[in-house]
Amino acid sequence: MMRKINVEIKDKEYLDFLSVCIEDDLSMEEKLKAIIRYHIITYRSSMKMRNQRLF
Repeated sequence: MMRKINVEIKDKEYLDFLSVCIEDDLSMEEKLKAIIRYHIITYRSSMKMRNQRLF
């Protein structure tokens, strides 16, 4: 199952995010993928913790 992610960025936020990408030496796409991967890992870990508490 694929989820669609929509991101709305204002001009100032875009420039702030672009500066972070430049500092990390990543493209905007690479940085967004890294953020999404982090949130997926965090989400899965929290689900595992909830399931362990039930038993």
